[in-house]
Amino acid sequence: MLRLSSYLLLLMLFLTACTSNNKDEQKIGEDGFPEFSEEQLQEMMKNHPQAQNPLSPQKSTDQMIQKMENFLEKNPADISTNYNLAKLHYQKYMKDSLPATCKKTIYFYTKVIDLQADYEEGRPYYNRMLCYLNSKQYDAALNDLDRFVAINQDRTPVNYQSMRAEILFQKGNKVAACSAYQTALVRYKKDSLPIHNEVFWKTRCEN
Repeated sequence: MLRLSSYLLLLMLFLTACTSNNKDEQKIGEDGFPEFSEEQLQEMMKNHPQAQNPLSPQKSTDQMIQKMENFLEKNPADISTNYNLAKLHYQKYMKDSLPATCKKTIYFYTKVIDLQADYEEGRPYYNRMLCYLNSKQYDAALNDLDRFVAINQDRTPVNYQSMRAEILFQKGNKVAACSAYQTALVRYKKDSLPIHNEVFWKTRCEN
């Protein structure tokens, strides 16, 4: 599956906005997703009930995923494990682009939402939306974006109208997409929230 640089750039903008300057928090990878570092994986393993041995760099993510999934078989309602597992699957999806990996990402974010819809101020909805967008499920992506906005209520500094414009454009609704982008421009000028490349969108919205 081809990755579209347009929404990856938007993804990077959002995740950058959600990341503080704390060195212990996740860093943004080249693909725009906050990747778990080797140190973070080792720390997760140390604190995880199923952890046994240190992981090699090559197998850290896969083994961490397996141990987390094994843990959830006995503790299905552990919300933080479901959330971290969803993020790990999405991180893996950004590298392998396999639909099956995306489905797992959606599955675990859905579990988090079912357990607590407002967990992490609605970010599971936003992150699941990204996977729906990647898999061209545009209506589901728009629905999740609306739910994120309703729950988050601007507590996370993200220009979500810019992402709405991207979803609508990929869906084929150019007029609505360009209108949403104009709204994103207003938010950018008012609140200095990150926005996608203006020259790029000017080309998109030319008659």
